[in-house]
Amino acid sequence: MPDFITAPTGYPPRPFNSSWFTALLFAMVFAGLFINLGGVPLFDEDEGNYAEVTREMLASGDFVTPRVSGKPFFHKPPMIYWTQAASAAIFGLSEFALRLPSALASLLWAVTLVLFARRYLGRQIAGYAVFFMVTSIQTGIIAKAAIADALLNLFITLTMFGIFKYYLQPTLRYLCLTYAFMALGFLTKGPVAVLIPLLACGLFFGFKGKLKTLLPALFNPVGWAVFLIIALPWYIALYVEHGRAFVDEIFLVHNIARFQSAFEGHSGPLFYYLPVILLGMLPHTAFIIKALADVRTLLKDDVNLFLLVWFGIVLVFFSLAATKLHHYIVYGYVPLFIFMARKAEALRRALFQSIWPLAFLTVLFFLPEIAGMVQPYIGDEFARLVLAGALPQLGIKHRLIVGTVLAAVAVMPLVRHFPKSYATILTGILFMGLVNFYAMPLAGSIMQQPVKEAALLAKKNDYHVVMWAASYPSFAVYREEIIVERPLREGDIVLTKANKLNKIKQYRIIYQKNGIVMARVMVP
Repeated sequence: MPDFITAPTGYPPRPFNSSWFTALLFAMVFAGLFINLGGVPLFDEDEGNYAEVTREMLASGDFVTPRVSGKPFFHKPPMIYWTQAASAAIFGLSEFALRLPSALASLLWAVTLVLFARRYLGRQIAGYAVFFMVTSIQTGIIAKAAIADALLNLFITLTMFGIFKYYLQPTLRYLCLTYAFMALGFLTKGPVAVLIPLLACGLFFGFKGKLKTLLPALFNPVGWAVFLIIALPWYIALYVEHGRAFVDEIFLVHNIARFQSAFEGHSGPLFYYLPVILLGMLPHTAFIIKALADVRTLLKDDVNLFLLVWFGIVLVFFSLAATKLHHYIVYGYVPLFIFMARKAEALRRALFQSIWPLAFLTVLFFLPEIAGMVQPYIGDEFARLVLAGALPQLGIKHRLIVGTVLAAVAVMPLVRHFPKSYATILTGILFMGLVNFYAMPLAGSIMQQPVKEAALLAKKNDYHVVMWAASYPSFAVYREEIIVERPLREGDIVLTKANKLNKIKQYRIIYQKNGIVMARVMVP
């Protein structure tokens, strides 16, 4: 019989030590990664750009040069485009097909985390670690997005676990596997997949006084041969075709320059990632605070020290970078999930555990009032138009859904003899459902559904559209046509933002919703 049935009264079982909880965990992983995967429109600009590169690869048959609007797009290496193209070739061009590679990579990421944690820390910690990964807000979203980060998370994790395995058993087999995973990461997002592991392993081996073991590995010709065989051919092909322009953009602009100066307004203070972590780990924020508060205990064994160095390198590196984006810190989240898992049953105060999700849910519940209060003070006219379109969707349905989750989370600490571990799991399930089946579809409906509807209308009527004073690459994906950006001419059909229409003398609106406008230009 399952452990939770046979456990003595007053002694609830430790979750994930029973087959029942293991089955529940598998169900949560599947539901969190794959259900409703294609139920939300693509988000611009990131998902839109990745998807449009994939669409243009499939349309042109050129799988070497990434392009957006027919022009070379050297922001990222090709691994995510290739996997999305393979998926779209099988399932058709759709949100589901474009996001499926990220979901599959995240599934492998979860499996990798389970295997590592179970081997070195036990079944209980492994179960909690994957549970935190799947149900935390930030990773729950990143894990399914049609961008490169889920793949990169997988390859960085495999690389780092390979390094630790080599530390324990310095064999050529583990060394070559580590270089292979690092090469796949290099094909996914470039130098960051090499820098993080090299910095982390150098610091860790240095702490352990084993630099003499590390140096031969760092300069091993077989390892680097494996790396170059996997990673180099695409870079050579691009250099042959595009020359120095390719090298300058992908390395100097989108790596070195991004570190030295803020791109596209994505700047922030030195402590930018601390609130990102606290919010991103919801509803489990209390556990990360508890884990990091006991940081001294994390230095007592090799596994903890290795994980702490890994997280520390990611945090320091991206905190010092001028360009800051919230998903960069996710590359260091595997250590945090394991630290949280080790403290999952150490919290004694139910209020401290529940106050973080309750605060978030309370803000979400009163979002209509908050939006109404701040609307007059928003300086950006387009943002005001989007907010005006959002408010009607925050009605009784919003109150019922968010209010139900809020009430459930609030009641659990008040129920006598209700195990805190069960409350943790139930809260995670409720948040996962709220984010996947309500919050993200709501955000997609407000922000992206108008772009999709306009594109499908243009496709139906065979409109050839000009993008002007706006950037919505997902429009091209849904329209299934390259969308040019150029000065307007009389007779053009333009996709733009409603607040830009005053710069056009005469026009006729074809479609308008939530600040997105498609119109025919009468006089530019």
